[in-house]
Amino acid sequence: MTEPLRERTAIVHDWFQGFHGSERVVEAMRAGLFAPGVAPDVYTFQAARELLPPELAHSIRQESRLANLPGIRQRGHDPGRWRLLLPYMPTYFRHLDLDAYDVVISSSHACAVQVRPREDAFHLCYCYTPIRYAWLPETESRRVRGPTAFGLRLARGWLRRKDLEASRRPDVYVAISEAVRERIRRAYDRDAVVVHPPVDVEDFDPGAEKEPGLFLWAHRLVAYKNPQAVVEAFRGLPYRLVMVGVGPLEAELRASLPPNVELRGWMSREDLARLYERASGFVHVGEEDFGITMVEALAAGAPVVALARGGATDIVRPGEDGLLVEDADPATVREAVCEVAEHTWDPQALAARARLFSRERFLERLLATIEGNR
Repeated sequence: MTEPLRERTAIVHDWFQGFHGSERVVEAMRAGLFAPGVAPDVYTFQAARELLPPELAHSIRQESRLANLPGIRQRGHDPGRWRLLLPYMPTYFRHLDLDAYDVVISSSHACAVQVRPREDAFHLCYCYTPIRYAWLPETESRRVRGPTAFGLRLARGWLRRKDLEASRRPDVYVAISEAVRERIRRAYDRDAVVVHPPVDVEDFDPGAEKEPGLFLWAHRLVAYKNPQAVVEAFRGLPYRLVMVGVGPLEAELRASLPPNVELRGWMSREDLARLYERASGFVHVGEEDFGITMVEALAAGAPVVALARGGATDIVRPGEDGLLVEDADPATVREAVCEVAEHTWDPQALAARARLFSRERFLERLLATIEGNR
């Protein structure tokens, strides 16, 4: 068994806007990678500490002073304007003083990879994706609009050069999925080890009673998640769909929901877990770098209808864990939903698949990667 880390370690994360996917990864690293009595220091650009678990918030040693200026800083769920400082972020991370650390883990989907540890320190980059603003502008055009989008277009070439330069420094890249591994290869001409993010699969009971014909969709109500297509796919079907999420498309969706589709807002983790357990199927037809919600559905014993791109291809084996569709056209999604509803699935087999993405497996594989590359 791989030994936990005992060296003095810094984890450098882009930002903590809330406690979502990448933030949960950092917390899993902080709590699970280290020997008893050894704790890492966390560095970041901006942290909404009040939204984080107290132990994680307490471990944050430094964040940018600029990001905390009045009018810029985030207050609770109000996002603030600190993202406007993106052109400054590479400079901030490059100038962090990390000389005291023997191991540096950059947890990066933007600029954390810019860090410069001392020459004999071990640097692992856990990469969620090469920075989208530089390398995936076509996907960002659906997420960022207006003056911010114009500014990012102007800065794209400069960001790409800085990111490519930084990509030479880590001793090893770790990608969250095969899709991200391929992006790293195309952008940086570097290979990466795939270590899937940790999912708290033990929060779900696959043996709970299912409600026949009940499907679940749980995501932010934004365009690239394709909620409109899912609503249209269920229009007229003899199945129910519960959608859980908040976001800018909420009013538009509520104005045209068919009788068999229910849209709920924010739910507690416990209530959402019980809803997962009741569902007979889960729908996710947005392209994701990984896709934690798909693993959560499998852990609850629900088969998944997913888009055959991104992280879904690591998670869902067609015919075994659900179905993959080639596009998010409502007719295509409708056909897949009907096929899943008419098929008999083994909840325990689905849960066994989910356990391949557990927190314990994540820690084991990440520690083995560190040990094998030093």
